[in-house]
Amino acid sequence: MGPEITEIDNGTLEYVSSEDFVFEGGGAINPLILAFECYGSLNEQKDNAIVVHHALSTSSHLTSTPKNPEKGWWQEMVGPGRHLDTDKYFVICINNLASCYGSVGPNSFKPGSEEKYLSDFPTVTIVDMVKSQKKLIDALGITQLHAIVGNSMGAMLSLAWLTLYPDHARHLVSISSSAQAYPANNANRFLQRDIIQLDPAWNKGRYGDSSKLPGFKTARTLGLLTYRNWAELNDRFVNKTGKESIEHYLSYNAKKFVRRFDCNSYLYLLDAMNTFNLSNPEHSLVEVFKPIKAKTLVVSVNSDILFTPSQQQTLFAALDEAGVPASYIDHQSTYGHDAFLIETEVFGQYISRFIGGNAA
Repeated sequence: MGPEITEIDNGTLEYVSSEDFVFEGGGAINPLILAFECYGSLNEQKDNAIVVHHALSTSSHLTSTPKNPEKGWWQEMVGPGRHLDTDKYFVICINNLASCYGSVGPNSFKPGSEEKYLSDFPTVTIVDMVKSQKKLIDALGITQLHAIVGNSMGAMLSLAWLTLYPDHARHLVSISSSAQAYPANNANRFLQRDIIQLDPAWNKGRYGDSSKLPGFKTARTLGLLTYRNWAELNDRFVNKTGKESIEHYLSYNAKKFVRRFDCNSYLYLLDAMNTFNLSNPEHSLVEVFKPIKAKTLVVSVNSDILFTPSQQQTLFAALDEAGVPASYIDHQSTYGHDAFLIETEVFGQYISRFIGGNAA
């Protein structure tokens, strides 16, 4: 029996494959379930598709639709006449494997059971996420993408996609990301993991409600500090108290997050980012990039303290040395890593100009 694609809720689609999905680090699941959303129409040639890879904590819901009027995480970017123009392109966003917005993960129930996977879910890598999504794209009958666009952890997927399938897209846009996990990033994620797992309420992943885990809230608060530039935070909150203070800002946003996101999924995704590395002992980054055919754009934010400009420069230099047709944008912003979520008009211009023209 082949894979099935059905609409499950408010325009969200579900891909279900009854073949065993084998993970890079061992273990397998069946079925493989991925939630995704589509915007626009796939043309007759099936060559106008764009895959947008989302960041760690977001979902497949890019923008509001008649079936789901809730505001999406890239609301102003996608739609008729917008930078990812759905009059021209078929835009697809897939919820990552192990996330908690419809795709199978640690919080999912085991097949035919009322028991959740929890820590029994196999270890997940960025490559696992990519391979699972490639199965979905194949099921849609798409043999080449017009573009792949990724932000933050999403761009890790985008880069990995074209190292695995070098001729599968005509354009690649990597925003605020890197070709590997760096020690400072890993240290921050290590601290977040430690904070969560030292909380007795976490109970080795057998908690009832993520929003009731003090350690999860504290860990997310630490993560939030890396999404904005510290100079911007200092200017914004200097001499502010009460509801205008940085303490209130961090607490409010962390509380909001833990009410909507599963703690075990968060830990699995942190681990996937920590183990990410496109190079290996046998092949340098340049060698890994040499087969890539896509025109590539690397966008760096000068004030990003999470994925620093030096990481973007290393990525671009390796692409350029490998002979990949690559361009680099040094985006000036005070917003740090979150700039791609805030300054959507400027980032939209970068993307639409780069992938523009006819879809074919």
